[in-house]
Amino acid sequence: MRHLRLSVVAATSVITLAASSPIYSKVGGSQIAGHASASPLAARADCSRETALRVGRPFFRDPSSGGNPIGQVLCGPFAGPGSEALAVTFNAPTCWSPQRWVIFRFTEGEWRVALDQSAFIFPLAVVGADLRERRPVFRSGDPRCVPSGGSRARIWHWDGTRFTAGPWKQVTPPDPTTSGYFKTPSGNIACDYQTLRPPYVRCGIKSGLKPPPPPKRPGCFRTNRISLGVSGRPRLGASICPGDDEGDAGPFAGKGVAQVLDYGKAWSGGGLRCTSAFKGLTCRNRSGHGFFLSRARWRRF
Repeated sequence: MRHLRLSVVAATSVITLAASSPIYSKVGGSQIAGHASASPLAARADCSRETALRVGRPFFRDPSSGGNPIGQVLCGPFAGPGSEALAVTFNAPTCWSPQRWVIFRFTEGEWRVALDQSAFIFPLAVVGADLRERRPVFRSGDPRCVPSGGSRARIWHWDGTRFTAGPWKQVTPPDPTTSGYFKTPSGNIACDYQTLRPPYVRCGIKSGLKPPPPPKRPGCFRTNRISLGVSGRPRLGASICPGDDEGDAGPFAGKGVAQVLDYGKAWSGGGLRCTSAFKGLTCRNRSGHGFFLSRARWRRF
């Protein structure tokens, strides 16, 4: 009888130990606590950057280019209460990144695409159980990477079947001075500028800058241009030709006539400032660096 009691106790202990041990799902090695007598266990999703790299591979802009194709990785119940969803933004090797984002929903033990959006975007934001998307606004005539219309945002919400978007709302106002160009009254100096991503002003003189190579044709600024950013010293390079500011060719084609910066007047934007004078044009940045240009001479400081 004593041996029988010991056998019963040992068997009970084994059952108790097995019931209290954690069970690992086959998906991502997630740990799920439970009991052997409980109902069948659903596999839990592995919401991680490694998963984003794996499931997001078909959405990479150029899988062979290397680098870091994944931007944000956001996890949450975006597809309804108790759901598991993965929002991923994808980087692109261009002037504006990211340019695509996808929401994956964990269903029947695997990640499935629930929403696919291609567009220039700012970082996504989580709002409760929803996602907030913000995009730049491009106005007519804006370069591909220099939007001037501010930004707008909308909320994506799961309606029980699919993701639906709310109305667009303007977030930041348009910038009237995002990009453009100006010249001195003599027409000897022409500049173009951009005040966003990143700000710069670039100027050239008809007589050519030295020591860069001479113009490739008379009166052309080609390879004889100086560029200034919001910090650091100015650099030489790029190209612009007289007449470009009139809209006949080059980067100013179709842009109309350049603004004339009268002597004694100044242009400013994006932490940069240029002052026009009869003796020449002086531009400075926030760091105090800049350049002086005139038909007779030039210098950097």
